[in-house]
Amino acid sequence: FLRSVHVHVGSQGCSVDLLVEGVREAVELADEVNSRRPGQITTVDIGGGLSVDYDTDGLGTSFGEYAALLKEKVPRLFQYSIVTEFGRKLNAHSGWVAARVEYTKEAGGRSLVTMHAGADLFMRPVYFPNKWRHRTSVYDELGQLKTSELVEQDFAGPLCFSGDLLAVGRTVPRCQPGDWIVVRDSGAYTLSMYSRHTSQLVPPVYGYEESSPTKLQLLKRGERPEDVAQFWS
Repeated sequence: FLRSVHVHVGSQGCSVDLLVEGVREAVELADEVNSRRPGQITTVDIGGGLSVDYDTDGLGTSFGEYAALLKEKVPRLFQYSIVTEFGRKLNAHSGWVAARVEYTKEAGGRSLVTMHAGADLFMRPVYFPNKWRHRTSVYDELGQLKTSELVEQDFAGPLCFSGDLLAVGRTVPRCQPGDWIVVRDSGAYTLSMYSRHTSQLVPPVYGYEESSPTKLQLLKRGERPEDVAQFWS
């Protein structure tokens, strides 16, 4: 019944050389199985693995460069049907989240900014802040980028626990209610990991072309209270 060999690695932290070596091992296993049971293995799933740069707009290793390395180092791979899982690499840089600032306050000697996005959308950055982080920008209520009066601030989300902090000690322009916090590189591991804690409504998703960024197209409508009630029913 076994028809495929699968390589499963995390999508951050592995070098390209290590990824290629993993694929080589998978192909050797497929070849070994087929030497004993001809035609048994037809597909090799090479997983994902290509990292995303969350600190800059850099694209890192491209799909073309990775394919060229595989053709050079593991030519036997291309005798099989190939499945890939490049979800993060494909989607992370293509999305961003805009969250409105609800209020700000000073507490415990720190400046706290409470906004409408936190562990509901950004579970990994909240729970593993030393490993996962997103770049943030501050815009005023009219959508103009703020650049002056840089202050160290903490960004708190809407969920009902004190640890819902998307960013701690982030030096950005001073925020005030009505401002917008834009969280960059949010196209992956956000909606797919959405938390139902406190029944926050899932936000709508809009798309646009780079050539006309002000023309938004609704891709997925936001949740309504009746949707949440149906979810818990």
